[in-house]
Formats: sequence, structure tokens, C-alpha cells
Amino acid sequence: MSFLQIMIAALLVASIVFGILILGERNKWTRLLAYSLVSAKIIMIVVLYSLLTGITFFLDVAIIYALLSYVGIIVLANYMLEWREPKK
Repeated sequence: MSFLQIMIAALLVASIVFGILILGERNKWTRLLAYSLVSAKIIMIVVLYSLLTGITFFLDVAIIYALLSYVGIIVLANYMLEWREPKK
């Protein structure tokens, strides 16, 4: 088992842990942070897989996913700032 395979496995475990945090957390900002961390881990997994297999197309996929993830996080954060709970 190579170093890249071990790193991919460790990142998968970390992604699962943060995925559970997304589902279980009640605070919306913590959920957004966990979503951001999961997406960063997935990008790292794709890059490491590209290095492992030698297929450079996956690097393009990682770049596109990183850009879409960044825009998605900004849009979600902006939406969450504007969305207020009704005052009682």
C-alpha cells in the first residue's frame, strides 16, 4: 500500500466524520464550515487519485470542483446572512 493510498483513505475517513457533523449539527455556521471542509477533502482526494493513476483529466475536474465549491460557499453564506429567524 503506497503513501498516496494511505492519504486517500485518511481523507475519506475525515470526510465521513465531517459529513456526520453536517447531518448532526444544529448551528448553521458550523454546518457551513463542515461542508467547506468536506469539499476541500474531496478536492484533495481527487488530486491524490490523479497523482496515483497518472490521469491528468482529474486535475481539471478538481480545479472546476474547487471553483464551484468556492462560489457555492459564498452564495450559501450570503443567503444565511440575509435569512433571519422571526423575532418573537
